[in-house]
Amino acid sequence: MSYTRKAANLITQQRRNGDDRDIVWLEVNGFHIVNVYREPSTRRIIDYITSIQVPPNFLIGGDFNAKHDMFEPGVGSSNQGASLAAWSLSSGADFIGEPGEPTHRAGHTIDLTFSNIPFAETTVRHDLDCGSDHFTLVTLLPGREAREPMATRATGLRKQTYRDDIAALLTTLFQNAIKAVGKRPQGTAKSAPWWTPACAELHAGYASARRRAAPEQERKRRDMLSTIRNAKRDYWRRVIDSAADDADLYKACWQHIRAFYRDFFQKCLELSHFPSEWKLAEVVMLPKIGKKDRSSVRSWRPIALLSCIGKGLERLVARRISWAAIHYGVISPQHGGALPKRSAVDLVASFVYDVESAFAQGKEVTLVTLDVQGAFDALLPRRLLERMRKQGWPMKLLRLIGSFLADRKVMVRLEGTYTAESKTQCGTPQGSPLSPILYVLYLAELLNQDRSLRFGYADDIAIYRASKSVESNVTMLKRDVRQVMRWGAENKVAFAPEKLEMIHLSRKRNTNAPSIRVSPELTITPVTAVGDEQPALRWLGVWIDRKLSFKRHVAERSTKALKVARHIKGLAGVRFGPPAASLRKAVVTCVQSSLLYGSEVWYGGRRKPSASHGYNRNRLVSTRLGPLIEKTNKVMVLAARGVLPAWRTAPTASVLRDAGLPSGSTALEHARIRFALRLRTLDAAHPLVRRLETPILPWQRATKLRCADTLIPHAPRPVLAQPHFSPGCRTDPTEGSTKEAAAEQFNTWWSQLSDNTITVFSDGSEQYKDGAKLVGYGYAIYRGQSLVRTGSGAINSISHVFDAEAIGALKGLQCALEILRPLDEHIWMCIDSTSVIWYQFKVGIRWSPGHMGIEGNETADELADAGANEGRMDDDRSAEPTISGIGTTARALADAATSDWWSRCLTGLSASYRKWGLGYSIAEPPELRLPRTLLHRLLAARTAHGDFAQYHRRFGHTDAELNCLCGYAKTPEHLVFCEISQRKFHAWPAKPERPPSRPKEGRRYMSAILAHPKLFEDFLTVTQYFAINARAQQTRDLTSPGGPQQSYGLPRQNRHSLTAV
Repeated sequence: MSYTRKAANLITQQRRNGDDRDIVWLEVNGFHIVNVYREPSTRRIIDYITSIQVPPNFLIGGDFNAKHDMFEPGVGSSNQGASLAAWSLSSGADFIGEPGEPTHRAGHTIDLTFSNIPFAETTVRHDLDCGSDHFTLVTLLPGREAREPMATRATGLRKQTYRDDIAALLTTLFQNAIKAVGKRPQGTAKSAPWWTPACAELHAGYASARRRAAPEQERKRRDMLSTIRNAKRDYWRRVIDSAADDADLYKACWQHIRAFYRDFFQKCLELSHFPSEWKLAEVVMLPKIGKKDRSSVRSWRPIALLSCIGKGLERLVARRISWAAIHYGVISPQHGGALPKRSAVDLVASFVYDVESAFAQGKEVTLVTLDVQGAFDALLPRRLLERMRKQGWPMKLLRLIGSFLADRKVMVRLEGTYTAESKTQCGTPQGSPLSPILYVLYLAELLNQDRSLRFGYADDIAIYRASKSVESNVTMLKRDVRQVMRWGAENKVAFAPEKLEMIHLSRKRNTNAPSIRVSPELTITPVTAVGDEQPALRWLGVWIDRKLSFKRHVAERSTKALKVARHIKGLAGVRFGPPAASLRKAVVTCVQSSLLYGSEVWYGGRRKPSASHGYNRNRLVSTRLGPLIEKTNKVMVLAARGVLPAWRTAPTASVLRDAGLPSGSTALEHARIRFALRLRTLDAAHPLVRRLETPILPWQRATKLRCADTLIPHAPRPVLAQPHFSPGCRTDPTEGSTKEAAAEQFNTWWSQLSDNTITVFSDGSEQYKDGAKLVGYGYAIYRGQSLVRTGSGAINSISHVFDAEAIGALKGLQCALEILRPLDEHIWMCIDSTSVIWYQFKVGIRWSPGHMGIEGNETADELADAGANEGRMDDDRSAEPTISGIGTTARALADAATSDWWSRCLTGLSASYRKWGLGYSIAEPPELRLPRTLLHRLLAARTAHGDFAQYHRRFGHTDAELNCLCGYAKTPEHLVFCEISQRKFHAWPAKPERPPSRPKEGRRYMSAILAHPKLFEDFLTVTQYFAINARAQQTRDLTSPGGPQQSYGLPRQNRHSLTAV
């Protein structure tokens, strides 16, 4: 039944459908509105609907009693739901309801609405409940003033309302897509994610048997536990290893919408408009770590959840502002946060360098740190825009920032409670990509007042002074702090008084620590020790103590990482738990990164230049960092033991090796090498680079920073490149074509070029001759199809073929410009390296697949080989090392540090382990993908720390079974000699010509299957060696109440033992 309202200027006409009373078809002002009811388990209505030729402005809705994943994600198709969904896709009548939103009190989505009317939308209105078992649905159609659907291109949108409508449409589109592929939180308790129907069935059977005290109770319990363990293992392997997020949704549809997005973003930038739909922030209140008083507002950290699409536009703007702020010197070099190549550790390293230099001059240093109170929330938009205007930013950008900050709305979520939307008068959302750089510009004036003695990172400010006495430092800092407070009062920036901290740094033995009396109400006192802790000040995550020993910092980081390592270790055992590969990822991500934070500041290697003068000046002495290195090593060892299903007696070196994790000393050395390489990639305006270029005093010992700088060869310092997003700059140059197809297309295209077109082919060559590395380039220039110029040369050997190809392309282009004629129409760069094209796409370039018979490529390749062998270098940057070349040097240093550690530890391992000849690399070993039970067997065979006779005798395990079921003693190598295994010799993976009968043959086959985990797994699956022994053990335990006392077979001498004593 359908009702229409009178006197509403509605022209209504009913279309008859025979005598069917379950369908009402109305034509209202040009709209076709169909109301249907489908009786359960009947096909007539669905068959009629799927046969309709859908007219324009069509809307159909009603009780369909059909289920499908399109309407209710996660539900199976039933009652012709698949037919209805297929009709919706083919006819263009889209489902306009809320996917997954229940429309019936039973909890399913069976009341459906389909339409091809643009912007039509159906929502469930619980406030209009009419007492039925079906909820009320309200469908909104565009009214009389509705505009025509907008074009798919966004280039012609001049009105602000159009742009806001597009942003709202895009947001709704992705929200509906996420709803369709996800599940709504039900707000009720749910079962464990690994709990399957099989687990539930076995649990019910076991519970029933336990209530009846049935004889099969124990068997049902074992079956249930076995099924649960398998379900847990499968869940962790499937979910953790293939974790995905909503980014996959954008990747899946990006090829269809990227052009529209770019045009829409471009139009927003041109018109300096930020869409209103992206200004709504859902502020989530997260409790701050260490804050106990939850009733205090400062115990919560507000994080704004914003539209991911809007964040894309914000990120584009933020990157350009960040680059311009550095390039034009708008901000202080010592101001970090939201800036490229400027990290918090860089600022701390800069400060530590200044302190070490001051110590070398016999000075004392005093550091004061300040924290802005409510930084992002207290930002005043008008003051920011005025400050940016004075800094020289263009008016178009100011209008865009003004649009971004104006008319913002927030809704607060505290646990499960939401507030209504409300407008904000000031502040910028914390969680926005654009907010950090805006706040950096907001505080730029404060940091620019002293560019040498003030540091800033986001809302953290640090000021220091160095002189011959701390009293002089206090006097100068009193003036500095008062200046900062005065500036804050004038600019409405408040500093939290409880976060004002100070520490005196000195290597002198005096204990004088004066305070700073800023005003009668404010006095800054030096930090003091709490309990047995060393007094230290925490700044940007690094604990700085009086003598820069960093003992407190290492203790704090080790304690924090140790908690996570213990938690990971508690997640798994020898037999059960998540896959070892997943746990290793957790260790690398959560433990190692936390443990090594700030190591660039305190770890300078185990040796340092002597402070003595004269003859002993260049002598290396110990840095006395052994205790600190040992603390980091203990954490890494504990984390590695949590990864592997190995027994606790397994040697430490083998545990680290088998987990693919570094020791504490190796991890620190790798971090130092990465820091040295990073120093080579910093631009000239970076604060660390400026300190490295400052001449060192004659009597001054090299600092940690300068020692790290000497590890890697020098290379031309790169320039901080301006981010660009020109058309095609993020496009794969191969366009998905194979080399053969691309070569055929290229030859066809090249053969049709006229004589007024120049093509430049370039190539690179990297080869070794008599142990020396030779790298060279070559290029060939064609006018039409005629060769007109060639060139070749060598480049520095600390480089790669990638560098040679890029240099060859540059040299070829320079040469082509020299021979350019007035009639020449176009220059094409033809490069066979897709990597070079990815990096150099600002020039029009075409991919020419290498070694596919393309004439110009083959010529350039021959020239590159000749140039590398000739060794002739030009007097320019091609004669210097490249960034990729010194990157290889850094990797070689890291590999050498790993090899040195392994060589030292290998001598302390048993001969039974050394005989396998295992290497060591810090990477995920393939065996970590094995199930934990099989991985334990593999590790036990390597280390001989397992269920073996010699192991049990060594540790005095008197109740252990020492012999195999066949009667021979259990040894790691007995696995391939046992009768149980040799009965299945015909099915052995990678089997030898005959079953192993000698120790040498057994060792060879064992080494082969241990080196290939899949072969080891297949071998155990085929032979069932451990399964048969385990069943025999269980049978004996059930029949012998006193436990194992004798062997299953008669003890026999093991003729095939390979175990080294």
